[in-house]
Amino acid sequence: MVKNTQTVGGNDRTVIGVSLVGMKSLKAIEDYISEIGPDARFELSYQMSAEFLTQAAPLIRGKVVSVHACCPSTEFFPNLASADPGVAAQSLADMEATLETALEFGAKIVVLHAGYVTDLAMPSAYAARKLILARPEFLKDIRHVDGAICGPEYRLSPGYISYAERAKERLVALARRYARAGVRLAVENLNPRVGYLFHSPEEMLELATLDPDLWLCLDVGHLYITSFAFGFNYLDGLKRILGSGKVASCHLHANSSAPGRYRDDHFSLKQQGFPLDDVLGIVVTSRATLIVEAVENLAVNTRIVQRAVASLGAV
Repeated sequence: MVKNTQTVGGNDRTVIGVSLVGMKSLKAIEDYISEIGPDARFELSYQMSAEFLTQAAPLIRGKVVSVHACCPSTEFFPNLASADPGVAAQSLADMEATLETALEFGAKIVVLHAGYVTDLAMPSAYAARKLILARPEFLKDIRHVDGAICGPEYRLSPGYISYAERAKERLVALARRYARAGVRLAVENLNPRVGYLFHSPEEMLELATLDPDLWLCLDVGHLYITSFAFGFNYLDGLKRILGSGKVASCHLHANSSAPGRYRDDHFSLKQQGFPLDDVLGIVVTSRATLIVEAVENLAVNTRIVQRAVASLGAV
């Protein structure tokens, strides 16, 4: 298994951090550090503007373990699957800027949404992105209208495959570039929405074998949604992906998904119905970096993960 540890007080400990996607002000960061203390660690968010990043730097410098691309925030998400040379070039330029951010803050992992089943640039603003994903070319692959959720056959369609293969080729080259700089590029599994790439355990395992320098970010909330949409055992899916030995980081959050209900809520970990104890029992022993990506009760959720790490002996 991958070991991502930090030395704190002379002991190696599993790295536990929190995504700054849930913190919108300097006061929120200050309050979190005050609550958690010297062990507070952070993942920079793709929603952080250059101005906010500069303002936050004195608070978080020396405490950043990972960066979620793109950071600083950009108008468009990277789309490494696009056949449009302009879109691809801009995506790679934005990833180069994110690498610079990671190096500036001492982060060893960059998490990436790899791409989309379109040649278009994908807006980072949700409302604009939703308009693109409602275009006619995506409608035929929607199995569940609420959330525009696809089925497991989506990844086997000719259109999807061509975009996935293009993304994989660019991911390998980008991962090698990052590795030369001492940073791991980790591809995140997305929720199973039409237009998004890489949802299933099978796809993550394929990515894991592409290149020694390409890593994974296992998003437990996204996989939870996918397990209902695709009909596989959720905990088995977690174990399979972690069993690759290539999971550098885990995003931890819960949602209100259930059979026929697909929600990417990013709720607190103790959301009713989410199998928290089982999930933590699996991910903690992997020794991957653990990032709380909830948008509420961040200190409370951090404490939950800290107690799980301590009780399971992953220190």
